[in-house]
Amino acid sequence: MMKNLIRNDAAVCRWTGRIVGALLVSVIVIIAAGQGIPNVFEQPVRVQIGFLALGLMAGGILGGWLWELWAGIISLFGWCLFVGMVMPSPRAMNGFVLALALPGALYLMSALLRRLHPKLPAHEQSGV
Repeated sequence: MMKNLIRNDAAVCRWTGRIVGALLVSVIVIIAAGQGIPNVFEQPVRVQIGFLALGLMAGGILGGWLWELWAGIISLFGWCLFVGMVMPSPRAMNGFVLALALPGALYLMSALLRRLHPKLPAHEQSGV
């Protein structure tokens, strides 16, 4: 019974992270297409690091479809870098910036739940 709950929790975290992440990356792409991407090398260093952090977040969110643990770590690292470099104060953080951390956290949670899940006997894995 506990094995099924852990497995279900991991699946819920994984799929919620994937769906929310896909929506957030879509919003980022739509904004970039609408606003246009400036030449990154002509920007101040803080803005360049902000673009790098945004790229890490988006790459981690998309990478979570295949590699949850590493993608979650990369996404959250990018989010921390973004917040540290771009946000002047915690009051400047809005819901979108907070939501960008959600897929990475959910990927990490899913990966950790799956690692903590005791291995099933072979006959239960095959569905027999």
